[in-house]
Amino acid sequence: MKPAMLSTVFSSTVISREGECMEKLISEKVFYRSVMALIIGMPVIEVLTEILSRFSEIFPLFFAPMVISLFGVYGTSITVLYWYTSFKQKRKLRTADIFYLTLIFFMVISAVFSRSPGVYSNPVLNRREEPMIFLAYFWLFFAGTLIDNIIYRKRILSACIAVAILEGIPAFFQTFNIELSYSWLYRADRSAYGLTQNSNYYGCLAVFLIACITGVYIFSEDLVTSKITRYSLPPIAAFVFYTMLGSRARLAWVGFCMLAVFYVISLIIMCRKNRGSKDMKPAVRRALIILAAYAAVFLIAFFFTDYIREVTVRSYWEVANGNTEKMGSDRIYVWQWGLKSVPKHWLTGVGLDNYQYVFDSSPDYVEGMHRKDKAHNEYLHILVTQGIPALINYLTLLIYTCVGAVRSVLTEDSREKRAVTWTLLGMIATYAASAFFNISVPYVVIYFWLAVGLAIPRSPVPSLRSRKT
Repeated sequence: MKPAMLSTVFSSTVISREGECMEKLISEKVFYRSVMALIIGMPVIEVLTEILSRFSEIFPLFFAPMVISLFGVYGTSITVLYWYTSFKQKRKLRTADIFYLTLIFFMVISAVFSRSPGVYSNPVLNRREEPMIFLAYFWLFFAGTLIDNIIYRKRILSACIAVAILEGIPAFFQTFNIELSYSWLYRADRSAYGLTQNSNYYGCLAVFLIACITGVYIFSEDLVTSKITRYSLPPIAAFVFYTMLGSRARLAWVGFCMLAVFYVISLIIMCRKNRGSKDMKPAVRRALIILAAYAAVFLIAFFFTDYIREVTVRSYWEVANGNTEKMGSDRIYVWQWGLKSVPKHWLTGVGLDNYQYVFDSSPDYVEGMHRKDKAHNEYLHILVTQGIPALINYLTLLIYTCVGAVRSVLTEDSREKRAVTWTLLGMIATYAASAFFNISVPYVVIYFWLAVGLAIPRSPVPSLRSRKT
């Protein structure tokens, strides 16, 4: 063989091996395993940190933001490799890819043009959203768009149920004032906060995970093979529902009401669409069973605890007081301050996660007045801190995802794929409702960003090998 031919063969062999190595680094399996490591590892790290906090000066949740930031850097790195390979192979952009890029674009713009560069919501890292935290959010979203293997997707839902149990156990004991460590953020007497250090944060996470358990059980005929697991889901859901009520978080009630409305409407639509078919009967039967489980827990909580009465009385007095600013635990007051800043900073916002600027910069603010570093409304928070274009981009992503997911539920032939998408859609709708009164907390919202990525309309992503052929 001539030297020139040997050189050509050697070069093609090296390129082929390089491609295979790159394919392994950016494969669907790598993204899946990385996602699983984060969502399962997070509550485990939180438990270990709470144990350490009893014997050292480390406070609960000390490591959570660091871990999420590291995953943000790591996830972005493998995503860059993915993009490098994609451009090299001249792969066309998917809609999900465009959203990933626009999310990063608006995040960077908001950080660069911040009115207080380098200043974020809270001096304590546990809920501060720095750029690396946002990179973790967007990577989880992007990873979700690449995970199409139905086995992987079902395992992720199972992992979310495992998280619900890990969070729910300490939350249950907290309703009896039994704590693994201590809460240094906010906690009312005999209220549940799980591993989140705040009752409101836990309420939002709990109802989101309840939506996952509810969907998996309703469609367990397609998603669960083990009868033991199938029968254990209603008790698990009821258990987590009790801790949700124990959080005393009204935003969780909003999310749960949305979950109930979502399944009532969607099941009615699907039953009419498949009239005469027996496919929907098991789903409807299980929906009624799990609804009965929630009703039983609600009655127990009503007669044997003050969770429901306290929330009802608190809401009544906020309305009866006549001071609208005090409604929603001063949320109207906080929202009004944020809205005042929008006309001046509509394009890029006041700065990434810098809501406190609206108080500090206002001539109407006097030292000692009540102020917040978060809007307690995720949509308003994006509007104020990142600007109108960023909010439009975010809302467009949610609408596109939900519309596409609904279309998939209506038209998908595979029962498994339809069940997974339907469950994810319920989770997204539940969180989106709670978000009107919630704040974006890194160790809670990471699960939501992953769900959005998994639910967004699927576009086939050919492997390197298939592109070569």
